[in-house]
Amino acid sequence: MFSLLTKRENAHSEGIWACAWGHFIPEEKSKKNSNEDNEKENGEENKENQGTQNEEDQNLPDSEQKYIVTGGLDDMVRVWRWMADGVEGELTPLHTLEGHSLGVISVDVNAAGTIAASSSLDSTIRLWNLHSGEQLHTIDCGPVEAWSVVFSPEGNLIASGNHAGKINVYAVDGGRHVTTLDTRGRFTYSIAYSRDGKYVASGAIDGFINVFDVESGKLVHTLEGHAMTIRSITFSPDSQLLLTAADDGHMKMYDIKSSNLACTLSGHGSWVLSVDFAPDQQHFVSSSSDHTVKIWDFAQRNCVHTFKDHHDQVWCAKYSRDSSKIVSASEDKSVIVFNSPV
Repeated sequence: MFSLLTKRENAHSEGIWACAWGHFIPEEKSKKNSNEDNEKENGEENKENQGTQNEEDQNLPDSEQKYIVTGGLDDMVRVWRWMADGVEGELTPLHTLEGHSLGVISVDVNAAGTIAASSSLDSTIRLWNLHSGEQLHTIDCGPVEAWSVVFSPEGNLIASGNHAGKINVYAVDGGRHVTTLDTRGRFTYSIAYSRDGKYVASGAIDGFINVFDVESGKLVHTLEGHAMTIRSITFSPDSQLLLTAADDGHMKMYDIKSSNLACTLSGHGSWVLSVDFAPDQQHFVSSSSDHTVKIWDFAQRNCVHTFKDHHDQVWCAKYSRDSSKIVSASEDKSVIVFNSPV
């Protein structure tokens, strides 16, 4: 049954623009270490991430941890611990991360659940140890040069769009600039990596969608997707489809290989600000400036539930790793966790 599990009022002192889940499982660390041991003969690959890897491995919890990270216009990044027992759940504050001098507009967490990234109107990207709250690196992106921030699937890179229509890619280890992908378009508002790591896609303020091949850095598709700003873009878990959300009130789904439009979805009464696939690909979620969060059935392409628990525009909604929970963040300064049955 779809239901509200918990609502945290006044989670920030101003509107909340971004949220993300973090999921840390200790076993993954041991698997990763054994894999690295096996790959030592290849040597060079492992040196890339060694610095940040050592930093994030310090004081790792010995038990599974679920986090929610939020970013607000109060310049703060907040880390919350999510503890669930059956259908009940509790959101407790863990860290308040200070350092940004202007509003935080985007947050993401690496797949390992160890590092959070935040981007701000102050034109910096900051990397944080999720467990200790310690700041690891600051990347100065220059005036109006950082907007959305996302981790690559492997967690060794972060990408951010800028006002000149470029996607800048940085190494998590040390924050050095790795490459720039040029859309030759306008302000790159939203970015996503495909789960298989082959593609990175961007949505622009003029409604254009650009898809790049990660390995070659070449532009493979340019789509005239929407008539207005693309607020959010995400790949399906199988990396075959691309879902976009825009100020024109519509969502569109594209086949990546052919670049053909698979479907157009409507239902919100205003701008669609965020979309995210459930990792099991059974559903996807959207949030809007009409104050609602909607759950959509992937196979049927229809809305199966609407949450109306926020009182202002909902900037972000994201699925948990097990597809059973959704977190949403709103201009009303609240964070809500919903149950989404699998």
